[in-house]
Amino acid sequence: MRATWLVFAVNMAAWLMPLSPPALGAASVALSQREAAGWVRWLLPLPHEIRLERKVAVPRGRIAVALRPGAGALERQAAQEITSVVGAEGKPLFTILVGIQEPGWRQGALPEVRRKRLESLPNREQAYAILPAGDSALLLTAIDGKGVYYAGRTLCQFLETSARQRNVDVPLAEITDWPDLEERGLWNFPEPASWVPWMASLKLNYGKMSNTQLRTVERGRKNGVVIEKPLYEQARRQAMQYMPYLIHMNFLDSSGLFRAYPELAGRGDEALAGRYFAHKRGSQHRVPFAAHPQFQKIVEEWLEDMAAQGVDEVSCWLSERPAEDQRPETTAVGQSVLEARALVNGWREVRKRYPGFRIRLFLSTVMTERDYRVVAEAPPEVRIERACATAIERVTHLPRDLFRYPLLDQYAAEGRWIASYDVPIGANARVDTPEYMLPQTTVHRLRDYLVQLSERRYRGAYGMLAWAGKARETYGFTTAGLAEYAWNLNGRSTRELAIAWATREGMENPEAFGEWAETMGPVEFDVYDSDFPVAYSWGKFIQLIRERRRPYLGEGVFRYYTSPRDFSEKIAACDRALAIAELFRNPYFADETRILRSYVRFAHRLYEIAEQVSTDSLETLASQERLRQSLRGLEAAAEENAGAIRVWRTRLGPADWDRNGNSDSSVQRALDAIHGTQTTFSEIRDFLEGRYFY
Repeated sequence: MRATWLVFAVNMAAWLMPLSPPALGAASVALSQREAAGWVRWLLPLPHEIRLERKVAVPRGRIAVALRPGAGALERQAAQEITSVVGAEGKPLFTILVGIQEPGWRQGALPEVRRKRLESLPNREQAYAILPAGDSALLLTAIDGKGVYYAGRTLCQFLETSARQRNVDVPLAEITDWPDLEERGLWNFPEPASWVPWMASLKLNYGKMSNTQLRTVERGRKNGVVIEKPLYEQARRQAMQYMPYLIHMNFLDSSGLFRAYPELAGRGDEALAGRYFAHKRGSQHRVPFAAHPQFQKIVEEWLEDMAAQGVDEVSCWLSERPAEDQRPETTAVGQSVLEARALVNGWREVRKRYPGFRIRLFLSTVMTERDYRVVAEAPPEVRIERACATAIERVTHLPRDLFRYPLLDQYAAEGRWIASYDVPIGANARVDTPEYMLPQTTVHRLRDYLVQLSERRYRGAYGMLAWAGKARETYGFTTAGLAEYAWNLNGRSTRELAIAWATREGMENPEAFGEWAETMGPVEFDVYDSDFPVAYSWGKFIQLIRERRRPYLGEGVFRYYTSPRDFSEKIAACDRALAIAELFRNPYFADETRILRSYVRFAHRLYEIAEQVSTDSLETLASQERLRQSLRGLEAAAEENAGAIRVWRTRLGPADWDRNGNSDSSVQRALDAIHGTQTTFSEIRDFLEGRYFY
């Protein structure tokens, strides 16, 4: 653990107004370093600065939660959540003071030096302090309600350890804490009613309101938007931005826009944006004629309707695929520039009636040529979001690749607010190709990406889940990893995080889980960050062998293999991890290990085949037999992979493997992973057998 342990020369009780004297039976007891470390494992994310040496045991129901006079919604929410853990029944023996620093709140007043420290911290609106006042009180305070709420979340995590006991263990902790990244969260996740409070409990503070719905556009009528207002307001009370959005401009046909106003449809086939590979079917997504005054008016009406419902900020998504209206007004400037202008102009009009209203621009996912103009024209207070950029940002580098986008990186360095949606929560290396659902219970790749975002001075970091079923079971750990490292990037090691998560999850041997996660972490990084799943789902391996090109270790799916020996070393690591995982009651982690091992074996056999086909004339029976052996090994690895994925997904819950287009997209995406491997094998086999075997 690398948190800073603070030492104060001043008696903390002297800083606060005295409360009732310590009650009989509520005297503090000292904690050993081991006990303190074990208790801190329940905190996720880990606070930056914490000192924990004593605790007090208080009978359940005898703890009072005292709010400052005039407390706001966030402070009241923090108090409510604390009370739900400790109860409130008899005469209080211990008091928890909750509130922001206000001149009239004498009981919770901090000395000037301490208050100034809070004001100087990064992302100070979310910073907080927890301080004891002798053995009878604990102060939770901040300079903003968001910080107070986060102080409450930290205390609740402490208190949860004794939630079922007769006495509640209260930490007499001294904590100063703040987030490293301003916004942290997910832009696609299922079941918002349960996910929003769960994410907020981990101090994640951003989530896209995927249920934002444009009302059907009708000619001559004012336009509006349906939002999840109760959940939006609940999220705000939990310091979370559950953000409505305007969908990608090339998806507006689904709102009836072009039926109501045919003149707003982009002209020509070049205005068709097409689909992502994973979308498979449906509309070709025509972009709008964004320079038309009527389009500007409709955009303004959408934004104004959300502002009127109490929304303070909206994410506005530009068209996401290469496409452009072919009218002269558009081709002279560019599709994305005109879309951004329409949104910014609409925002300016809405601000005349709602001065605090803001928007952010979500840049197109694969079109970068006009980003320079979009950002330059947008006012500084308009925030910039970027997604699906890893393919264009990746810079090959040892030992791990770099991610750089000079234009936005320069703006971020100059203080512009920039966020990335590409945090690798899931197994897929690229957010724009989320074809496969597979397990990833390590955070090595995720942490590496967050380190790079922080170095690039980005302000927001979000990940994506692309299916509704079994999402938390699959990526609950990596979501917790995002919460941990976006808040405290240099606190826990990846092993310590795994142990803390396993502790909170009630696993039987958290230390063993930490060992498993630390063994698998580098392997999962190597497998999932190596042109995955594109090499399989887009037939790259098949093409490599058909063209008899020599495979190059260090590129593509072989990105993190420097020599043929690396294959066997990674398989050996999986074997060591499997020996640990098979001791757990939950078979999930053993299943995951087998899937990863099968991918390494499959890649190994592919390398052998590609190497021989590209360097051997295959004119002798002996050389053909070597190739047959490699092909048999490839078949065995493909079968192992398919079987391991099926076992893993079936154990997650009901899975109809036979029904094509299953409504549970998690099943379909697991099938896609299986088919990617099977198709790669079968097409390579057919190619080789038809040409080179006598």
